[in-house]
Amino acid sequence: MAKKFYTVLVLPDVSSEIRTFHIAKRLLVALAAAASLVFVAFLFFIYQAVSLNGHMLELRKLRLAASQQASLMQKTNRLETELGALREFDLRLRTAAGLEMKENSFLATGGADTLSSRTLMVAAVAHQAPPTDNLPMELDRLSHEMNNRTRSFQELIDQLEAKRSVLASTPTIWPVKGWLTAGFGYRRSPFTGLRQMHEGVDISNSVGTRVIAPADGMVSYAGPLGGFGNVVSLDHGHNISTFYAHLQQHKVSQGQRIKRGDLIALVGTTGRATGPHLHYEIQVNGSPVNPSKYVIDPEAVKFLGDGESAE
Repeated sequence: MAKKFYTVLVLPDVSSEIRTFHIAKRLLVALAAAASLVFVAFLFFIYQAVSLNGHMLELRKLRLAASQQASLMQKTNRLETELGALREFDLRLRTAAGLEMKENSFLATGGADTLSSRTLMVAAVAHQAPPTDNLPMELDRLSHEMNNRTRSFQELIDQLEAKRSVLASTPTIWPVKGWLTAGFGYRRSPFTGLRQMHEGVDISNSVGTRVIAPADGMVSYAGPLGGFGNVVSLDHGHNISTFYAHLQQHKVSQGQRIKRGDLIALVGTTGRATGPHLHYEIQVNGSPVNPSKYVIDPEAVKFLGDGESAE
């Protein structure tokens, strides 16, 4: 009858006794099967761990990509909103300044309702990442419009600066407060009694009253001038000049740059004058014009109708 066990001899060393162990075949087979099962399970768990790590890494990459695309989409939408506000602001400024908005110019490019923007919005609502091939196109379009808008505002600033320069050089305030004793136009001379052209206005006030510049400019002359007495002449550019006569004293010198509101002289009675007053003229392209049509502070001077001129 075949043995149903295996004998194992163990000899620890030469002087020791031999030890004998009997292992049943069934037990040995069971141990071998268990060892094989543990080894296979170990290999399986290693495979699953490596595979899971790979999936986790891929998932992290996908989440990062989705987060970056979502952030990029939000920035793109924010830029669209800001550009829409800039377009409206650009239009309002041009309308207020009376500047032309050309329909076919670069100022009309772009818009928040373009196809790429709608695609981004649909993707946002669906919680999906927008198509990656649309994002570069959208960013290029936004960059292009940003450049166009920058040029538009620079053009607008240049034109507004030119208008500001003209406005600052326009004599829009009275140079002195007082009573308008003689207006612009033909009148009877208080000295000869003859009808003659009065190329300015006479504003009566006490001697020493301050005379200020009604606009930015440069002093072209300051000193005596015959029957006008002491005078000051200002060149405001843009073919506009002003003239002040019968001054007690001038407070500026030839070639000096002045700003609107600066003190330039004091009211006096020099030259041919019957009393203290300022003779004030505005000339455009070398021709006299009515100063009353330029001022925006009419209350500063009280009009006395066709009263006697102080000149």
